[in-house]
Amino acid sequence: MTQFNRLAMVGLFAVTAAMSQQSIAQSLPACNSSLSDPDGDGYGWENGNSCLVGASSATSASGLVICASAASDPDGDGYGWENGASCQISEGASADGNGSGSSGHDSCAYTSSDPDGDGYGWENGGSCQITAASQTIGTASNAGSGSSNGGQNNAGSGSSDGGQAGNSGNNTSNNGGSFSGNTGGTVIRTSSLASSGSNEICTQASGDWFGWMNAGDFILHTNTWAAWASSEYAWSQCIYTNKNGALAGVSYDWGTGRGSGDYQVRSYPELIYGVKDQYRAGPKSVTGLPVRVSSMPNFSIDYSMNWPEYGPPRAVNASANSRYPNGTIIQGERNVSVESFFYNPDASGNCSEGIVIRDGTSNHTYEIMVWLNAGAERLPAGPNDYVADVQLDGQPYKVYTKNSDRKYIAFVAQNPQQTGTLNWNTYVDWARQNAHQVKSLYGAATNSVQIQDSWCMANIIVGTEIFWGEGNLDYLDWTITQRQ
Repeated sequence: MTQFNRLAMVGLFAVTAAMSQQSIAQSLPACNSSLSDPDGDGYGWENGNSCLVGASSATSASGLVICASAASDPDGDGYGWENGASCQISEGASADGNGSGSSGHDSCAYTSSDPDGDGYGWENGGSCQITAASQTIGTASNAGSGSSNGGQNNAGSGSSDGGQAGNSGNNTSNNGGSFSGNTGGTVIRTSSLASSGSNEICTQASGDWFGWMNAGDFILHTNTWAAWASSEYAWSQCIYTNKNGALAGVSYDWGTGRGSGDYQVRSYPELIYGVKDQYRAGPKSVTGLPVRVSSMPNFSIDYSMNWPEYGPPRAVNASANSRYPNGTIIQGERNVSVESFFYNPDASGNCSEGIVIRDGTSNHTYEIMVWLNAGAERLPAGPNDYVADVQLDGQPYKVYTKNSDRKYIAFVAQNPQQTGTLNWNTYVDWARQNAHQVKSLYGAATNSVQIQDSWCMANIIVGTEIFWGEGNLDYLDWTITQRQ
């Protein structure tokens, strides 16, 4: 192809793209709030759809956006919360803001708020009814991963400028309902623990407390972070590769408990994928992490583990887990858990590898944990922090937030499996959609802070939080696949 032809092709593509962009823009509604457009490109995200920022993006005399619905102000103080920002109720605003449906529900602003087509949707934290006033935007589909600015779909993890989480399978009700994430798409990256040479690092009360080693695309870390535990009793812990028939693993002996720290986490030996801190970080070119929440690919985790406990037996004291009636004989207390940490982007809005530390301090904004297995006496939070029973990808979980830490949510598996597949976006998307409103949705004691699309997910980590006892956690398989 000649240089002239190349230039002509580029020019034609640019004109076509501009015409497509103009066509999309003409089909978009005006945003209620200019805050819906944090990157200033003229497009925002409100009520599950893209919108166009313009002169009609109203603000009040106080400088706040005018609320689209008076229902956003449940306490009647004149101020509400819509689309992740404060707004002000205008004088004479009706309770629905968009008119009412025949059932008395608010009229939905957009038809895509009703993905299952039953005539009812969800906008601004409340139910609404599809009416003649509800707008249809773009060409919304109900399958696949969202990637367009004008036609966001309602399944899987959104990757548009707005980054709205998908709603596929979200039949949420007051008892938690069910939720499934999208697992399809083209594979863009796979990382698996692979067979390697034998290596072992052991730590104990009288020696070094920390050690780590590379394990392919992963970092295996001792993480005996509760250093004060050495004053309680003698302990030892080892991490290793190519031992016990496992690709990687940990063995530990934290004694029989009954000390003052009996119900405190002693350590969290972990297998890190991505960036943990300024010392332990896998290259972004290998892991793709950190990644902006709004553009996350679909992460699936295939795993196979052994997690035996063999410490001196003792009877359960006040069981916190229905799987262990009080008095059950156990040989330790620990969980097996997967987690991700989230951080604010850097000053340029990017998810760089250095985001975990900002101005010399931790930049941590949120933590999501999934307990694949739990012990008898300890749960992620107290009984009053329980949120709901939910079905995620067909498996039952109990959900907990924390009154003492609103940057946290945990899912505890009720049917522990040592071999299986986790669709990680299922948990992230459930938390994005629900964690900040669990008080109103489920009657929980505490809402978490709202997960922001601009945040960066830095890692996927698996390990065991150990309270006391003796045992192993061996990884026979740990494979993370990313699809787009």
